[in-house]
Amino acid sequence: MTKIIIVRHCETIFNSSGKIQSYYKDSDFTEKGKKQLAQLVSRLKKEKISAVFCSDLGRALKTAEAIAKAHNLKSIPLKGLRECDIGDWHDLSSKEAIAKWTVFYEAEKKKGVKREEIRPPNGENSFDHQKRVMDIVNKIVEDFPNETVVIVGHSGTNKLIISSLQNKDPDDFYNIEQSNAGISIIEINGKTAKIISVNDTSHITD
Repeated sequence: MTKIIIVRHCETIFNSSGKIQSYYKDSDFTEKGKKQLAQLVSRLKKEKISAVFCSDLGRALKTAEAIAKAHNLKSIPLKGLRECDIGDWHDLSSKEAIAKWTVFYEAEKKKGVKREEIRPPNGENSFDHQKRVMDIVNKIVEDFPNETVVIVGHSGTNKLIISSLQNKDPDDFYNIEQSNAGISIIEINGKTAKIISVNDTSHITD
C-alpha cells in the first residue's frame, strides 16, 4: 500500500488577489503563506516520508523544499506536476478565465467539436492535464510500494489527482476543495484507492 499525501502550495500574492498563476507564472508567499508553511511542516513531521515530489514552479518547490528538509530529504521537482496550461488566457483573472472558457466551450460544442478536443488557444484541457499528471502519479505508486510520499502541487493538479483516483471524469473535479497548505491523503493498494482525507486544514490557524 502506497500512502500519498497531496499538498497544495502555501498562499501567494497572486492567490490573495485572485490572479491566475497557471502554468507559467509565479509570485512570492504572503505573510500568511509563510505562516502556513511553518504550520504545514510541523503537521507533517510525524509522517514517515520517503520522498517529496513537486511541481517545478517556485510556489510548489518552496513548499516542498521545506517539507523535505524536515525529513532530511531533497525535493524532486517535476514539470509534469504544473498547473493546467490555459495558453493565451494566462494573463486573465480567475473569474475572467472561467467566463471566457464557458462561452468558448459552448461555442465549440455547437460546432460539433468533441469535448476532449476543446482547448483554450495554445493551451490544454482537463484531459491533457490529467494524462500528464497521472502518468507521474502512477509511476510514483509503482516506484514506492509500501511507502509514504508527498506530492506538492496546485489547486487544479491536486483536484485532478484526487478525482482520477476515484475514477471520475476529468471534468468532474471542480467541486473538490483545495485550500492553500491543505492536505489530502490517499492510500493506494493495487488498483484500489482509499480516500482518507481531502483538504484537511486543521493544522492551519490564523
